Amino acid sequence: MKNRLILTLALAAGTLLAQGRGGPGMGRSMMGGPGGPMAPGMQGRGPGLANADALKTALGLSDAQVQQLRDLRTQQADAAKPVMEQIRAKRQALAEAMKATSPDSVLIGQLMVDIRKLNDSMKAARSEREAKALAILTPDQKTKLAALQEAQKLMPAVGQATALGLLAPPPDAGPRAMPGGMARRAPGMAGRGQRQ
Repeated sequence: MKNRLILTLALAAGTLLAQGRGGPGMGRSMMGGPGGPMAPGMQGRGPGLANADALKTALGLSDAQVQQLRDLRTQQADAAKPVMEQIRAKRQALAEAMKATSPDSVLIGQLMVDIRKLNDSMKAARSEREAKALAILTPDQKTKLAALQEAQKLMPAVGQATALGLLAPPPDAGPRAMPGGMARRAPGMAGRGQRQ
């Protein structure tokens, strides 16, 4: 029974991932484009889901729960912006310090420590948001989420099996979309990690 649930959730996740990063119609923006940090199915400036129907079905979420999760994600994204800007500025300063004729090891060390602390604060904020998000779910939904997390581990294999023709893409997938964020490429186009 548990294996069947995991397989069902893996297929549902595959359908979500088959839409490609950012979902249908998503541009190549920093937040949602290919290779961007947004989770598959995320769209817009980051916090909103383009379509949460598959997730609502998989976990049994209500519209109110989805809205709470969206609001929480928006709050986290807004809070992260100034920290991300600080990280960017410190990385830029670190790169410049490293290029100096005689690099200042104290400055370089301090910048590295500062960047690490900012990254740690981002991780702590993410963990806090995840805990708040989990608090929105019922015990049954948390069980289904755990099964979805197990299914997520299979997504690279699903994407690779689809790319090699062992699995057919979901019928509602676009012509270029494949599970695992992989996309069919025109002949001569290099994929990830490939050189032309």
